[in-house]
Parts: sequence; structure tokens; C-alpha cells
Amino acid sequence: MKRYRAKSNWLNYFRPTIFIKSFSDVNVFLLKKIGIKLLVCDLDNTLSPHFTRWPNKKVIDFCKQVQDSGIKLAIVSNNSKRRVLTYTSRLNSDIVVYNAKKPLKRKIVKALMRFDYQPNEMIFLGDQFITDIWLANRIGCKSILVLPVTDQSNNDSSSKLIKFLDKYIYKKLEYGNYLKLDYSREKGLGDEHQFI
Repeated sequence: MKRYRAKSNWLNYFRPTIFIKSFSDVNVFLLKKIGIKLLVCDLDNTLSPHFTRWPNKKVIDFCKQVQDSGIKLAIVSNNSKRRVLTYTSRLNSDIVVYNAKKPLKRKIVKALMRFDYQPNEMIFLGDQFITDIWLANRIGCKSILVLPVTDQSNNDSSSKLIKFLDKYIYKKLEYGNYLKLDYSREKGLGDEHQFI
């Protein structure tokens, strides 16, 4: 897979293709229109809070809509095998990756290679700059950043560090006018020209 090449500004490594409020604002029709064949979706705080055992109807309907459109769905999470497999047992995802070790890409790239898609045919959906957007950019994929479902996080030190870095990156991108939240439900992924 080709590598993402950032410009001189280090913030380009963390810039999402689009920034929207929630996964439910994703325009699946537009994803299909721009040639996306695989949606790689984070679980915790993107689809549901980390303490939620099962997906709700909103999540189930979204995943079904993605797959009904002909787009493959991969659920990728740093969480444990038990937590991820329990949650995804009620989803019909094409692939599940637990203990993914994001933002390291080796395990994820290896899992995604079975689809034989090019990076420009994949899009990552997640709530964190470090573990989701940076990873997508390094692989060379488009990315969608969403607001976290909840402000709560695990109490381990790594989660606290990532949360701190995410806030720092957010402020830098916002200050540089690189990040604009699109609350428009109708637009979903915004203008098609953003992907060209």
C-alpha cells in the first residue's frame, strides 16, 4: 500500500478528509459515488461508548445501510477480543479486528489486504486524531472524523495521553482554520469536490 505524504506542516498528518458530528451523518450514497468499497470503522466512542455492550438500533441500521449499498464494512478496535466480538456479534460486519494496536498499522493492513482494495477505495471512520486519522493518512486512505460519543474514557495512562494529544491537535487544527465541523445532516460527507 502506498504511504501518505504530508506537506511541510506536521498537522497535515492529522487532518481528516471531513469532520462531521456523528457516524449517522455519513452520506453512504456519496461514499459509493466517490468509489469507496470499504469502510473501516472504529468502535469505542465512534459507534458507541466503550462501556456499551451491544450496538443500538441506530448503529445496526447504519451498518446495514453501508453493506446494502455494496460497501464492505470492517470494525477495527484496540479493545479486547471479548468486548469487540460481543459487540459485533449483532452486526453483520465483513471483518472484525480486535487488539488492533492503532495507530500501528501492521495488523490492520494485513487484515485489510484480503479485500485487495487500493487505499483510495477505503475510508476510515473514527473519533480520534492519533489512533484513527493519523493511521488513515499514513496508509493513504480518506478519513472521517466524528465527535466522540461520550467524554468518558478508560482510566489507563495511555488513554489519558491520547486524549490530551487529541485535544492539543484539535486546537492547533482549529486555530489554523484546518478544521470545520459540518453539522449538516443533508450534506453528510459534504461536497464531493473535497475528495478530488
